[in-house]
Amino acid sequence: MTAKLKGVVFDMDGVIIESEHTHYSAICEAMGERMNQTYETFLTKCTGGDERFAMGRLAEFSGIEYDESLFQEWSKKKAVAYQRLVGESATAMPGAIELVCSVAEKFPIGLATGSRRSDVEAAFSTLAGGKLNGLFQSIVTSDDVAKTKPDPATYAKAAEGMGISPSDCLAIDDSPNGVSSAKNAGMKVLGITAIHNASSLKDANWYLHSLEEVSLRDLINLFECVS
Repeated sequence: MTAKLKGVVFDMDGVIIESEHTHYSAICEAMGERMNQTYETFLTKCTGGDERFAMGRLAEFSGIEYDESLFQEWSKKKAVAYQRLVGESATAMPGAIELVCSVAEKFPIGLATGSRRSDVEAAFSTLAGGKLNGLFQSIVTSDDVAKTKPDPATYAKAAEGMGISPSDCLAIDDSPNGVSSAKNAGMKVLGITAIHNASSLKDANWYLHSLEEVSLRDLINLFECVS
C-alpha cells in the first residue's frame, strides 16, 4: 500500500530563514572577545542543535570555562542581539516562503527547530513581512523539549501537535543532527545541502541544494514513491 503524505515539518534555520550568520553574530556579541572561533567553525561544528550546544562547543574550542550562571547570561544577551539583528536583515532561504505557503494550502505544516521560541517569534515577525505568522499548526522549539536535536523529541512533538503520525510526515532539514532527529522520530527526510553536503546528511531519503528546486507536487511524488 502506497504511503500518503499528510503533513510537512520544516526546520527553520538554513531551511526557511538564512539566519546562521545572524545566530553567530549574536553569539559573538553575547560571549565577548574571548570567543575566538570563526564562522566556518560555527557552521561545521556547532550548528544543528540548540544554543546551549552551539555556545558550549564554541566555549570549549575557545578555552573558555563557564558555568550555568554564565551560560544564562550569554543566553539573555544573545536573545536581545538576535532580535535586533534579525529585525535588521531577515532573509528567507531561496524558494522557502513560496514552498511553505504552497504546502500550507494543502497540508498541515509544522516547525521543528533548535532555536528558542523568542528567536522564532523575532524571525517570523520580520521575515517576508510576517507572511508566515499563523501558518504553522505546530511549532516546537528548544524551549519545548528536554532534549533537542539529534534527539527525536523535537520532530516527534511537532507531528503530535499536528495530529499526524510521524510516518505520514515529510521533514525538511539541513543539518546532520536535524536529519537524525527526524529519521529517528519515524519521518522521511528531504535534506537541504546549502550548508552541509550530501555525505553529511547521509540518513536523508533525498537531497536538494535549494527549495527553489522543488514544488508541492514534487514533495508528494517523492514521499509516495519510497516505501
